Amino acid sequence: MATTREPLTRLRIVELALEIIDAEGLDALNMRRLAGAAGVKPMSLYHHYPNKDAILLAVAESISAAALGDAASGDARLGRTTEGRGAGASSAREWRDRLRLLFVGLYELVQAHPRALPLIGTGVLRTPSGRRWMEELMRVLLKAGFTPDEAASIYHTLGAYTLGLGYAQMLSLEIPAESIVGELTGHWADYPNLLRVGLQLAIWDQPATFASGLDVLLEDFARQLDGRGR
Repeated sequence: MATTREPLTRLRIVELALEIIDAEGLDALNMRRLAGAAGVKPMSLYHHYPNKDAILLAVAESISAAALGDAASGDARLGRTTEGRGAGASSAREWRDRLRLLFVGLYELVQAHPRALPLIGTGVLRTPSGRRWMEELMRVLLKAGFTPDEAASIYHTLGAYTLGLGYAQMLSLEIPAESIVGELTGHWADYPNLLRVGLQLAIWDQPATFASGLDVLLEDFARQLDGRGR
């Protein structure tokens, strides 16, 4: 009995491309490999996308849309976090709560797709959903009272923090910590403190630690804003 092949659509191509990227990285993706995963000839892909770059851009849009979805759902969640506070306190905390939602959503995507990090990093400016995410971020910061220069600086700081952890996660996939520690076996006298910590150094997927660091940064931005207002 012949197996039924799933119809080839633009969405299916994006899904398969992301699966390959997640498993083996961006360099593993090419039209022949993607066609093989879809069970079609490479030329069939060109009926949906003109080239590999167009597919990568579609993957970036798919990932960015997920981040935007988290941000869009934030209004209801934000309402719950500020419920019961006074109007002034709610207003003072709102921009921080909103930024927290935006960057926690981005962090979750980075951790879910570390090998797609280059697409995530460029997707915020190259894709429609990414640009809407950035527009929301800039809106929140400017409304809170930050200048355009300050808003850009805050994005650079929080973006570097979030994507930097994603880069570390990607490296941990490419170079397993076990192999590094194995190379150090027999060198206890040379690196006693490094070996005492050992594999713990390679555990980058720690949401609670990320959230704590994010809160420290947001509090620092809030102090800068409050200090300027005095």
